[in-house]
This record gives sequence, C-alpha cells and structure tokens, in this order.
Amino acid sequence: MIIIAEAGINHNGDLKLAKKLVDVSEEAGADIVKFQTFWGIKKLEKYELTKDEFYELKKYCDEREIQFMSTPHTFEAIHFLDDLVTMHKIASSYLGIPNFLKEVASKKKPILLSTGSLIHDTGIASNEEIKNALSFIPNAEVILMHCVSKYPCKYPQFNTMFRLKEFNKTIGISDHSQLLQIPRADYIEKHIKLDDDCIDKDVSLNPEQFKQFVKNMRSY
Repeated sequence: MIIIAEAGINHNGDLKLAKKLVDVSEEAGADIVKFQTFWGIKKLEKYELTKDEFYELKKYCDEREIQFMSTPHTFEAIHFLDDLVTMHKIASSYLGIPNFLKEVASKKKPILLSTGSLIHDTGIASNEEIKNALSFIPNAEVILMHCVSKYPCKYPQFNTMFRLKEFNKTIGISDHSQLLQIPRADYIEKHIKLDDDCIDKDVSLNPEQFKQFVKNMRSY
C-alpha cells in the first residue's frame, strides 16, 4: 500500500511552508508527498510556486527520502513535471478532457486517475464517463482512484469503489474525508495541512491526525 500525503496548495504559495509539509509527511510515514502545479490560473495566483521553487522542493524531497509528486493543471505543467516525477496524477476535473488525458499519457508513465465529479450531485463520475476517459489512453498504466468531489466529504461512499473492478485496473482511493481510517487499497491519497490557515483545511488532517491515519492504515 502506497500512502500519498496530498499537500496540494496548503502551503499558501510559501516555499518554506511547502518544505514543512514535506517534513510532516515524511515524519508521519507517507511514501509520497504531492503538490499542485499551475501557472496563469487567475483565481489561484497567490498559491503558485515558481519553477525554481518546484526544483528546490523536489531536491528537498529527495534529501528527506520521500517521493515528490504534483498534479498538473495546465499543459505547461504536464511537460514541466515530467522530469520531476515517476508517475502522473490526473484530477477528476480533467476526466472529460481528451486532449489533457492524451498529453499526460504521452509521457508513458503510470497515471493516477481520480474518478470524482464536479457535475454530478453524488460527486462521483459515472462508469460510462470513466470508460470514455480510458478510451483516450488505452495503452497507459492507469490506477483508478475512487474519489468523491465534495469539500468537505461527509459521505465518502467507499461501498461504491468496488464498481471500478470492472475496468481491470489497480484501484486506489483519493479521500476528501477527515476519517482516520478508511478501506485499504493499493494507493491511498489523503490531504495534509500544517494548521487551519490554508485553503483545504476542511478536507485535510493536521500532522498528528495524519500520523495516526498512517499508523491505522499500516496496522490492518
């Protein structure tokens, strides 16, 4: 089981805070710490890190012996990140964008594909939407990540994740709840924060909670 600490943009655009998120993720026992990469998205400008800062952050992760990842939100970010990561992440919001899917798949690295939805009340993409997305990346090594796009997520609907088995892919979970134990899966993604002064505070665990979460997940 691979546990991913989703730091996202909980660093508020501050490299020092991003490094602290690396520290607490590694200390908690996460295998990977993941951020978000974008430039030119107007409403998120204050959360940006520069390319040089991402290089420094990757180096810092290497020094702390925790794997660096980041989710791209632009085509430029896909190309930039490819030299820094061993696998790519596609967020739920890009599930229905063929050109984005194809561009990520062209890098020929494993893909974590979230299956949430911002257009359905359930917060979950339909099997038909997932099938359609996979049709654009038929040769990619895909890990399907059960996801409910609700912020916060009071009802993670883990009972529905087994529907993903029909696709004959590795199954993971991208969790937006604040539960300290969830079903096991090959890949588990969970949000982490330093404190409540961050954008994703309602879906993230603080360092002590995250450490307990990792302990719980490793022990059963």
